[in-house]
Amino acid sequence: MSDVLAGLGPVFILIALGWAARARRLATPEAFGIVNRFGYFVLYPAFLFTISQRADFADFTSARFLSGIILGFLVMMALALATRLFFRNDGPSFTSVFQGSVRWNGFVLLAAALPLYGQAGLDLLALAFGPLVLLINVVCVLVLARWGATRLASWRAVIDQIIANPLILGCAAGLATNALGLRELGPLTHALNLLGDAAMPVALICVGAGLDFRAVRAAGPQTATAVTLKLLVMPAVLWSTATLMGAGPLGAAVAAGVGATPTAAAGYTLAREMGGNAELMAALVTATTLLCFITMPIVVALTLP
Repeated sequence: MSDVLAGLGPVFILIALGWAARARRLATPEAFGIVNRFGYFVLYPAFLFTISQRADFADFTSARFLSGIILGFLVMMALALATRLFFRNDGPSFTSVFQGSVRWNGFVLLAAALPLYGQAGLDLLALAFGPLVLLINVVCVLVLARWGATRLASWRAVIDQIIANPLILGCAAGLATNALGLRELGPLTHALNLLGDAAMPVALICVGAGLDFRAVRAAGPQTATAVTLKLLVMPAVLWSTATLMGAGPLGAAVAAGVGATPTAAAGYTLAREMGGNAELMAALVTATTLLCFITMPIVVALTLP
C-alpha cells in the first residue's frame, strides 16, 4: 500500500494545490474557469491527439485489453441509462448522473501510471485514451441532446454538437493519423507535444480549484447514485470485463485503475453548454474527487499483479 500511496501522492498534491490556490485567492474562480476552458478547447484536445496518434493498436494483448475495457464501459453506460427509471422527472439531472457515472479523469491515473504499473501498464493506459474518450463523449452528447434542458430537435443538430466537441475532434484526428501511419507532422508535432505536456498539470490543478463543497451539501440521491456507480461499481466491472477478454493480470489492474478515477471535470463544461444540471455535475466531480483519495489507493492495491 505504501508504494501505491507514493505513486498517487503527487497527483493528490497537485489537486490539493489547486484547491489551496483558489482558497487563498491566488486566482479568482473566474480566472480558473478561463484556464479550464482554455484546457478544454486547446490543451486537452492536443494531448488526446498526440496520445492517440502514438498508440500501438497492433499488439494482440493490447487488443484484448482494449476490447475488455470498452466492453466494461458499455456495461456501465447501460447501468447509468437504467437510472433514468428513478430520475425520469428531471431530465437535466439525469444527464449529470449519467455523465458522473461513466466519465473518467484519465490524467489522475496517467500521472501515476509509471510508478504503479511500469512502462507496460503506461502503454496500455495510453492505448485506451483515444477510443474511450471518443466513445464516452459521443454518448454523453447524445444523452444531453435527448434529456438536457435545451433538447436538440434534429439529428443534424446532434451531429453538429458532436463534430464541434474539441475532445471528440482531438481523439478522432489522432486515431485517423494513426491509422494512416502519419507519425511525424513536422513542427506541428512538436507544438502539439508541448501543448499536450501542459495538459496534465493544468487539468489536475483545475480539478482542485473547481471543488465545490456547497454543491455537494445541496445534492442528494443523484449524487449518491452516481458516486456509487463510478467509484464502487465501475472498478469491479472493468476488472471483470478485462479479465473475461483475456487482458491478463496487468491489463485487468490497469482497467480497474481506470474505473477508480474520479469523474472528469469536462462533464461540467458539457453540462453548461448543452443544458445539463451543471450544479449537480460540479457536486459529482467534487464528491468523486474527494472520495477517490480513499477508494483509489484501495482499488489499485487490491488489483496490482
